[in-house]
Order: sequence, then structure tokens, then C-alpha cells
Amino acid sequence: MNFRKYLEDNKYSKSTITVHLLRVKRYTDWLEWYGKHSVEIQYNELLQYVKYLQEKKQYQRASINNELRAVKLYYDYLIEEKHTMYNPAENIVIRGKYIKVIKETLTEEELEDLYYSYNIDHHDTFFKATKLRDKVVLGLMLFQGLTAIEIYSLQEYHLQLQKGIIEIPRTRRSNPRTHKLQSLQMLTILEYINTTRNYLAKRIQTSNNEQLIYGSSHQINAITGRIIKKLKVYNNKVISYSQIRSSIIINWLQHYNLRKVQYLAGHRYISSTEKYVQDNLESLHEIVNNFHPIN
Repeated sequence: MNFRKYLEDNKYSKSTITVHLLRVKRYTDWLEWYGKHSVEIQYNELLQYVKYLQEKKQYQRASINNELRAVKLYYDYLIEEKHTMYNPAENIVIRGKYIKVIKETLTEEELEDLYYSYNIDHHDTFFKATKLRDKVVLGLMLFQGLTAIEIYSLQEYHLQLQKGIIEIPRTRRSNPRTHKLQSLQMLTILEYINTTRNYLAKRIQTSNNEQLIYGSSHQINAITGRIIKKLKVYNNKVISYSQIRSSIIINWLQHYNLRKVQYLAGHRYISSTEKYVQDNLESLHEIVNNFHPIN
């Protein structure tokens, strides 16, 4: 499998694939000039490529990060093809300033309260059905830590109610994994599968009958956005979808080891999970992204 096929298999658009191929060609040309093979490059040497982009190509910070994203994907491909075991671009992000990722996290009890508080009563049958669907989505967000793209990727067969589990398929940014369903989710999911899902399929006339939550990726994003807006009414600590997912991962770290949490979160690399490790597990006020000066 070549790099183009790798990108196609990971569902990148044609235009994105074209751009990534050009960026990787730029990188491999630099490697040839630098006198190194891609699998020989170490972290510090890759910083020389960053310096080259800044000084020789006159690229700005955003453009350099775009180049590095393509390089990172290229090394992900080389790792999958077993050409190397190391991705030197994994932790390189060029930033002009420190960025606060999390201002305030939510406890397990607060997340559970959000689920219980989410009201699905409505006098209109259609709106009640959409609210019940939204509560199913909410449960996947709060208890399994799924991202919007993962919810969009779910098919009906991924849900195994007899076993009380859900299988989350691989996406271009996450690994596949299996999660247990929480008991408090089960009644809502059962009602959705047995009644609501078929009703919504007829009302919205979907062409993808296998999809667990009907809708395009944009529609799924609209659903999760609407859910977050409503959660802010229930708890003014709620900020964003990313805050909720970060809270879930931090809560997992209080119960499981790093490798287990990496699996539960679907992180492709352990370094992604390590960003959530706290010096004091009882309180996290902010996580600071890696800072790589390019002066």
C-alpha cells in the first residue's frame, strides 16, 4: 500500500490527499538534500526541517503546522506499513503562545447529573423522537467519550445490546475500541432502537439505513452543538464538547493506567493520553500545549 492509498483508506477527500502528497513530496525532497532517509530522522533533526521552512521557504506558523500535519500522517503510514516504529513529528506543534486547553473540568458525578437532567418530554411526536435520539448521542458523549466523527461513523451492528457493549470503529484520527454501555443508558437506547430510529428514518427519508444516528457529518455536528447549548443551561461550568471529552479522559485516569485510558479514548499514540496526566489528580485547571519556538 502506498501513501495515497493509505489516505484514501482513512477517508480523506481528494483535494486533501492532493495537498498532503505535495507536502510530503516537499519533505522527501528536503530529506534527499539533507542526506537522510525518512526512517532515520529523529525529533531534533525534524526541527531542522521546521527551520528550513521558516528561513528558506519563508513559511508562517500556520503554514508550517500544515506541512507538519502531512509529515505526521506520512510517518503514521510508515508505521502501519512496519517501515518504522517511530513518528518524529508526533509532538511537534509550532505555537506563538501558550494555550489553555481546559479551564475547568467536570467530575463523574456532574457528568452523570447532566445525563439525568436532559429532558426529552415534548408534546410533539417528532420533536420528542429527536430529543430521545439526542439523549442517546449525549450518553455516547458522556460515558464512552465519543467524538462527533465517531458518532457519525457508527453503524447499527456496532451496538450489541445483548452483550451490553458498543464497538467504536476506527476513524482517521482514532483507533477502534469496545466500550461497555452504562446501565442508565440502556432504556433510552432500547427505546431508540426498537421504536424511535425507524420512525425517524421514515420522517427524514434517509438513504443510509445502516447508520446508527442518521445524518451527515454536518448534521451530527449540529446535534452535538445543540446538546452542548442545552447542557450549559443545566450546569454553567459546561464550556464545550472538547471540555467534556477532556473531563472524561481525566476521570478515567483516576481509575485506570495510562495504556488502558489510551485504549478507552481511542488515542493512536500514548503521547496524546499523557497530555491529560495531572500532577494533582484531584484538580486540573489547565493543560499547556507543547511550545516549540521557531525564532
